[in-house]
Amino acid sequence: MTILSIKSRDFSRAQRVEEFRNVVANMTKVDFIPDDRQDFHSETSIAVLPGVIVGHGRHSASTAIRSRMHAADCSDDVMFHIPLAGGGSITQTGGLEEVLRPGVVYADPGDVPGTVRFGGEYMEGIYVSIPRAHLGPAAAGLEAVLKRASPMTPQWRLFLNYARTLHAELPALAPEEAAQCVTHVQDLALMALGATREAAEIAAGRGIRAARLKQVKAEIERSLVSPGLSADGVGKLLGLSPRYVRSLFEREGTSFRDYVAGRRLALAYRMLADPSFQHLNIAQIALEAGFGDLSWFNTRFRQTYGMTPRDVRPRKP
Repeated sequence: MTILSIKSRDFSRAQRVEEFRNVVANMTKVDFIPDDRQDFHSETSIAVLPGVIVGHGRHSASTAIRSRMHAADCSDDVMFHIPLAGGGSITQTGGLEEVLRPGVVYADPGDVPGTVRFGGEYMEGIYVSIPRAHLGPAAAGLEAVLKRASPMTPQWRLFLNYARTLHAELPALAPEEAAQCVTHVQDLALMALGATREAAEIAAGRGIRAARLKQVKAEIERSLVSPGLSADGVGKLLGLSPRYVRSLFEREGTSFRDYVAGRRLALAYRMLADPSFQHLNIAQIALEAGFGDLSWFNTRFRQTYGMTPRDVRPRKP
């Protein structure tokens, strides 16, 4: 996982245009030409993951040109341009000039030369690039929208909202969590493009499971220290069967019981390390964290952290 940032203000004013254009050409494979060389502003943040690239950009009036040489150096990805504010236009070889504005999504084959015009005071947008190989189940739908500005549908809005949130939260995600998000972005693109029925159902199933797991984990946090916390109880609250709740964690390579134990152990660790809980003994902290069996708590704590609960406690001066 790599996060790249390009900001015009980071370059010296005297050489800003030339230095900025060189960096942009190397990183994004376009030639960037600002309208006002003395007072232009551009910010781009790009998150690069295996299988998905998500970017956010905001640019003053300018033009980005992908030459034949640039296009030949690009991978076989499709970039979805989704304007958030402002407006502009895009023209690619073999296509017509398309207006870019909030409410549309443009499917850009990355290996085709073209020109993007950022108009007005500024233009802001989200950009999501996905390898064409991952979009195979929606080949017909993809061909129908390539080099075109299509209206935002509810499916595209879901795609946009997820990609936008992922871009904002990515620095806080563990690598395995980020990898799961890549699959969700690809699935949402397939559904928005009208994938084959079988592929859409598979994608929808993955998305539903991810959403359900998020709900279950949130309910666990709310009831973490409750002695009655169980898969049966959480399932009943959320309208899910206990078996389905357990299966969500099995797909994650763990179990409901182990996940809950891990969250309770983390809570106990924080309490043990916090001087404000010094007045509680270890048994009391274990009970406060939701453990009813002190012996089991001590065993699991040592297995997880490689030390005893007493080792974590701050030493008294």
